[in-house]
Amino acid sequence: MTPSVAITAAISTARGLDRPIAVLALIAFVSQVGVSVMLPLLPLYAQYLGATPDQLGLMVSSFAVTQTIGQLGSGAMLGLVSAQRQMPLGQGAYAAANVLIATAGAAIPLIVFRALAGLGGGLSIIAERLYIARVADQAKLAFTNGIVSAAGSAGSVFGPLVGGAAIFAGGDLRVPFVLVAITATVAMVSAIAFLPPEPVRPPSEAMTSAAGATPLGATATQAPSPASRWVAIGPLLRLSLWNLGFSAAYGAWITAFGPLATTRLGMPTGLVPWIFGAFGIGSIVIGPVLARWADLRDRRTMVAIGSSLVFFNAMSLVLAAPIWLVFATAILAGGGLAAAQSSWFALLTVATDGGRRGRSFGYVTALSNLGVVIGATIGSRAWQLSGDVTNAMWVANVCLVLGVASLPFVRRDRPPTTPMPA
Repeated sequence: MTPSVAITAAISTARGLDRPIAVLALIAFVSQVGVSVMLPLLPLYAQYLGATPDQLGLMVSSFAVTQTIGQLGSGAMLGLVSAQRQMPLGQGAYAAANVLIATAGAAIPLIVFRALAGLGGGLSIIAERLYIARVADQAKLAFTNGIVSAAGSAGSVFGPLVGGAAIFAGGDLRVPFVLVAITATVAMVSAIAFLPPEPVRPPSEAMTSAAGATPLGATATQAPSPASRWVAIGPLLRLSLWNLGFSAAYGAWITAFGPLATTRLGMPTGLVPWIFGAFGIGSIVIGPVLARWADLRDRRTMVAIGSSLVFFNAMSLVLAAPIWLVFATAILAGGGLAAAQSSWFALLTVATDGGRRGRSFGYVTALSNLGVVIGATIGSRAWQLSGDVTNAMWVANVCLVLGVASLPFVRRDRPPTTPMPA
């Protein structure tokens, strides 16, 4: 595809977007610009304030716990506060929390303020998905979610350009949190000013949506038997094993990456946020190609392949590979991460067909946050006891391997290709 054709296709796609989706894409882009700069530097800032490895693990874990509370609270408040109004509430809380983080003078207040950020972040994440479900064309849900996710990935690429330059110029680790407060405020104002109200559903439709679909083969008055319950729950539990392992790997990775990159690899502080830029590039360029292959061939296999690409990047950190190799494997890992997650969610969607999909997705989200707590806690403990940050990254690698090892228990959603007879 020539550049002119690509530009024309992008303009055509942009014109075809509904106003709510265009605004959501803008919000996702702006929000991720700040987050991509701040998140990898957070452990370095905590160390600057005197945090121990155990306190770093607590900081990551507290965010995951309060994010779960925010996510559950979003669903609980839906009858009183619409998803359209929940988004600016979440963004406002996130902005305020990052202003407080920038003024923290010790590790304990930082942990408390980071927990407050988790509440706002959790509220925003679920409210955004609920809003999409209400305003998007139901025949284009995957496309709509993909547009919003792509906008976030673009923010991950653009963010380090802004934040890295500011850090190099000022050398102050508080700058990223001020930047996040600004981007979250812009997102909040955009949601208030530009997001149109959600369409009003008929009462019967709203009741059906809230209650969830009736399982296939059962009437509204039938109680499912224990055997049928296991048939419905078993695939979900098996899929959740990978999610738990992958989330635990992320918890250990995000706790250790910044300190490991600056001490073991000698990476300049201003270059650290660019790891998210590299992931974003891979997500945009490689991710769709791998995801398309998964749809045509085998999604379960793509979950394993994508996880392996992330594993190679984590191993490059453990082995103190050259910085160029770390970033090259990060681009591949970004594509693998996008393809693995999209393939996994496709498997999850198939596994919950005909059941209470919304509730199932909520349980899976809570389980992923539990995985973050487990990984961050074990990783920080290994670091604290040994005095070597590399051991925290080893925890991430082990969790990735365990996640992939659970995939043989997941049923293929596409039959293997039958070989042609000789």
